[in-house]
Amino acid sequence: MSFAVIGAGNTGQAIAGYLSLHGEEVKLYSRDSQKAELISRKGLNLKGVYSGRVSIKVSADLEDVIEKAEFIIISTTSFGHRPVFNQLKPLLKNNQTIAIFPGYWGAIECKEILGDTFESKNITIAETSAMPFVSIADHNGSVSINKVKKNILISTIPNSAHTPISKKFLKTFPQLTTTKNVFETSINNTNVVIHTPIALFNASRIDSSEEFQFYSQGASPKTVSYIEKLDEERLRIAALLEVETQDILTLLNDFYETDYPSLYKALSGLFPVGKGPASFDHRYFTEDIPYGLVPISELGKLAGVKTPYTDAIINTASLLLNKDFRKEGVNFEGLTMEKVHALGGVVKST
Repeated sequence: MSFAVIGAGNTGQAIAGYLSLHGEEVKLYSRDSQKAELISRKGLNLKGVYSGRVSIKVSADLEDVIEKAEFIIISTTSFGHRPVFNQLKPLLKNNQTIAIFPGYWGAIECKEILGDTFESKNITIAETSAMPFVSIADHNGSVSINKVKKNILISTIPNSAHTPISKKFLKTFPQLTTTKNVFETSINNTNVVIHTPIALFNASRIDSSEEFQFYSQGASPKTVSYIEKLDEERLRIAALLEVETQDILTLLNDFYETDYPSLYKALSGLFPVGKGPASFDHRYFTEDIPYGLVPISELGKLAGVKTPYTDAIINTASLLLNKDFRKEGVNFEGLTMEKVHALGGVVKST
């Protein structure tokens, strides 16, 4: 098998290193030509769950990276999805698979951008509900993989050939579990429900660049209670879309094979160390709100479900940061129940 990994951040380097360490042919794409040259020259040093030094070809030439790839893994930030999909469109070859780690509704966005190319070149578009690893790269040729998540969902957009995700791909990532549609993968993204309340309720700390532990110090009992209210809205929308999901605590326990009795204990227990953002220019705001909470709110409107806790986060963060997160994010403009059905979903009447 041959892989192209698009995005050389924490997740991209971890995935590329993992694949190479397991004997797969892989190329890594980075917009930063200096980073590409450095990793190509020095190799990538893996630490943590997996250890070893691997040689990886890294390039700032997207066409070179994907040209012979059977699988194209997108590991950029969610606001980087649209530019990457537009760049990929004229470069894609027949029968390639695009897998977005994690989705953040990227599969739907990718299908929209590819247009006729999706069918004419028999492209498989897949997305996951979460990143496969908890990892951090030093951007100097070393990446630490601290945890491997379990029971991560993956699904594909239906096409006329009904191409499922390859069994070879699933064997390469044994933590992946197939599910029925991409509504299920994106709605099961735990990041958006957890990150945003903690970040917003610690805005003063972030604004003053105060150093604090995000979960053990930032997630107070009241904050965790708000997270649970936010999660209840996600669960109600999931039920109307006939999306299989579980509450956030159960999802976390499944990811990490733990048995925490409460979400409050789970957050501090699973993530005892981890600094909070030092500025508002952080993915907990720039990614998790427009590409996580905004779609939940918009789906709530479509399904007739009120989402006051979700809307309050979006509106307060937009006012605080002088941004229009609804305009920036995924808003499902033009989405109808017919289109939901075409994507493999169902909307039950309220």
